Amino acid sequence: MNKNLFLPVFLSSCLIGIGSAFAQNDGDSSDIRPLPKSLFVQLDGGQVEAGPAKSAILNRFSAWYTDQILIQDRLDVRGGVGGLFWYSYNPGGLPSGAGYENVTNFGPGLSEVDATYKFGDLNHSPAFLQMGYFPYKYNPDAMDLGEYLLRSQAYPNVLVTGNGDGWDYMSEANYMMLGFRFNLSLWDGKFRSDFMLHMERDNAPEGDLSPTYVATLDPLPGIEIGVGADCSHCISVDPSKTTPKAAPSPNQQGNAYIEQNPNWTPADTLPGSPPRYVDTLPNGKAAGYYTFEGLKLEARASFDPKAYIPLPMLGKEDLKIFGEVAVLGVKDYPFYYTDIYQRMPIMFGINIPTFKLLDILSFQMEYFNSKFLNTNWNLIEYGTSVPIPEGVTADGVATDDPNQMIPDTRAIEAQKWHWAVYAKRQVIKGVSIYAQVACDHLRIPIYDGSFTNQEVTDGNGSNWYYLMRLEFGI
Repeated sequence: MNKNLFLPVFLSSCLIGIGSAFAQNDGDSSDIRPLPKSLFVQLDGGQVEAGPAKSAILNRFSAWYTDQILIQDRLDVRGGVGGLFWYSYNPGGLPSGAGYENVTNFGPGLSEVDATYKFGDLNHSPAFLQMGYFPYKYNPDAMDLGEYLLRSQAYPNVLVTGNGDGWDYMSEANYMMLGFRFNLSLWDGKFRSDFMLHMERDNAPEGDLSPTYVATLDPLPGIEIGVGADCSHCISVDPSKTTPKAAPSPNQQGNAYIEQNPNWTPADTLPGSPPRYVDTLPNGKAAGYYTFEGLKLEARASFDPKAYIPLPMLGKEDLKIFGEVAVLGVKDYPFYYTDIYQRMPIMFGINIPTFKLLDILSFQMEYFNSKFLNTNWNLIEYGTSVPIPEGVTADGVATDDPNQMIPDTRAIEAQKWHWAVYAKRQVIKGVSIYAQVACDHLRIPIYDGSFTNQEVTDGNGSNWYYLMRLEFGI
């Protein structure tokens, strides 16, 4: 069994066993009863229209079956399995027209394996404990962009869209959590909080544990506000991977702090002069090492004017205004991470009125003033937590050497603006149509099942893709 699937299956199996034991002790088989099963079939079709991955096909087909049982009316156990047929993309540097580009790939997987135990009054339970592998979403208005707290990396800053692992492109702006969640509701549900401990499964180093807290408050009708904190990689399984002490080589950057040389002066411009930046101090040791560990924060708010102005001609989601801001790493580090405002993505949007023609038509914009490309290349290739600076020398040549690049120049400018339009319509019960047009943080699978390390629409904001989905569910 895949090591990433072992823990959720094990945890949920334990809960099922415990619940079954309780029921058997009571001697009443009716304490275990099945709940409605579900089967979802999804057919996606789309294409990248402009950008580095222009003409990449996004067609895919998936089917998912979920079963559910309830034990003593308190323990809800769910398990879902399915599979995805997908096509690979040639990111360049591989033989064009190779056989894999025309092969239909298939991958089985779990949609969820979890158990939820309710505390207190079953009709108005104030708290529940959930554990296993399950989807988690704290911002109901984020249809594509946003939902930053768990769909991001702190150092280096990396943003993703979809469900965090790259396999679902749309209608799943959530995070597939592997771990524990304790939910507590107060004031008739107006205040809700989640305490979580989850295992990092998408952002290397995998296996680290991250404590997380999310709170949501409905202070007035039509108004929702929330905050969250994620101590990413704070409980390290292997500190040598969470804070690697990699030395630089001709093919890669090191992971030691880059500091200004204490022996350097502005007059040192001739060949052989002391370099301005060094990763080793005069004592021969590094001042410190960059790390994947970081504290991420988020805040969000939404306002629905229909709570104050009767507009019966509008749909339930129409005219809502919403936004979210995050800090991807509170702490500054030398050279690369010196400005917290460059680690703050901002999302804002509105649900455009369709007068009940659609269930929702969401328009979102995002501004992220990062000076580095939104890529996890160094993380994947070398296991280091530094970005790719891609500076420019005086001769106009791209370089990663701090002593060669002109300060604040970039060979490739990071894209600061992203946007997304998302629509959904339930045709009849069990049949829905989705559509999405976006320039977001989409990453797509290549021939070996890994993903492009950079968003396929990266560019100047005019690069985009479209995607449509037909979904059947019973």
